[in-house]
Amino acid sequence: MIKKNKSKSVEMDYSYLFGKRKFSNRIKRLLDIVLAVILLIMLIPFFILSVLCIYLFSGRPIFYFSKRRIARNNIIQTYKFRTMHQDANSDKYKLNELYMVGGFLDIPIESEVYTRIGRILERTQLVETPQFLNILFDGMSFIGNRPLPEDNIKLLREYANWEARFESPSGITGISQVIGKIYLNPVSRLKIESMYSEVYNSPSGNILKCDAFILYYTIKFVLTGIPLKYETAVKILTFANGGISLNGSI
Repeated sequence: MIKKNKSKSVEMDYSYLFGKRKFSNRIKRLLDIVLAVILLIMLIPFFILSVLCIYLFSGRPIFYFSKRRIARNNIIQTYKFRTMHQDANSDKYKLNELYMVGGFLDIPIESEVYTRIGRILERTQLVETPQFLNILFDGMSFIGNRPLPEDNIKLLREYANWEARFESPSGITGISQVIGKIYLNPVSRLKIESMYSEVYNSPSGNILKCDAFILYYTIKFVLTGIPLKYETAVKILTFANGGISLNGSI
């Protein structure tokens, strides 16, 4: 299950954006672009309100910038609203020691590292709205496995076939988010995220069906706090793959 992987040099690779793709994958990209433009316009008032609230109650910086891997060989700068205290990376909060598990850093919303306005932005997911720009210009998607910093990748390399989760466009929400990241160990998370990529690449897979379910359960999770069961997530992914079982290559 555990296997060391030698590090590789990172080169920009946009083949997943412009190469030959299934019809459902092309429609997914088209929908991402159209929805990103529409939502950026519609959410301008909330965007401005978020900027003002962060500035008034938490000070600067307003935004949080982070280099993240969004595909096997593609690292970009991602944008989010800052939701944590300015000294979040200091020894005071010990985030890596407390919450980093096998390459995934999942900080509970109750953590004192979040500001008051930050918790609101996290719960409503407004924190992610600046990433609509990443969707438009960098090839991210609304739905997909979350992009990860290189510090996390160094730990993920300990697992065999860790790159399988990056064989589909990274997204703002994904299958792990609706199950509940804190309920998944690294192996289970890599497995379910690899299954998502498998649906994206499989000839029998329809990623639009898969994304529709994930969107529904994302909204349900945000409104109710009730996560999706792992077993149900596997059934959804299998259904989206034309009923053909998925391996989850790890």
